[in-house]
Amino acid sequence: MGKELRLVLVLTIICVVSAAVLGWINFLTEPVIKDQRELAKQKALQEVLPTATEFQAEPALIEDISQSGVTGIMEIYRGFSGEEQEGFVFTVDQQGYASVIRMVVGVTLDGKLAGLSVISQTETPGLGAEVTDEEFLSQPAFRRAKIGDQLGVTKDNGEVEAIASATISSRAVVRGVNAALTAAGLLLAEENGIGGVSGD
Repeated sequence: MGKELRLVLVLTIICVVSAAVLGWINFLTEPVIKDQRELAKQKALQEVLPTATEFQAEPALIEDISQSGVTGIMEIYRGFSGEEQEGFVFTVDQQGYASVIRMVVGVTLDGKLAGLSVISQTETPGLGAEVTDEEFLSQPAFRRAKIGDQLGVTKDNGEVEAIASATISSRAVVRGVNAALTAAGLLLAEENGIGGVSGD
């Protein structure tokens, strides 16, 4: 009995010490990880709206956009160069084949798609995961996209070339772009006093 008690005591001490060490490591690394994530986010925002140098989060607009029927918008940013607004950036989630695909989409003040980047996905390697490839994201159909367009993959009579054997993943990206363009149209209409998210 005494031997079993000592064994339990030793295991308990090991567990407590291990938990304390892990907690200490987490305490030390959490700020660094947070800073790295913020840098990665700022880089992604800059890539899709290159004329902007600063970005201001607009969380209050998300609910308005959602109530207008646009789905998948997770974050909205205004992009500025100095005091001049350059456009909007949207973080959009859409369900792919094996995962939620998260992308950032930049839209200029004149309603044109400024840039598109997939920042998170766990789609099938070699198939759906290729939605992150520049070859897919820089297609002419994306480059020409603007507010009022409803993009589609060629299989759905659209102009976006889907990745071979990964139509579901490709459609998810297209839906994300359409959501961002629709949201931008609503926000720009609101700012120009011609309706928009409030429905005025």
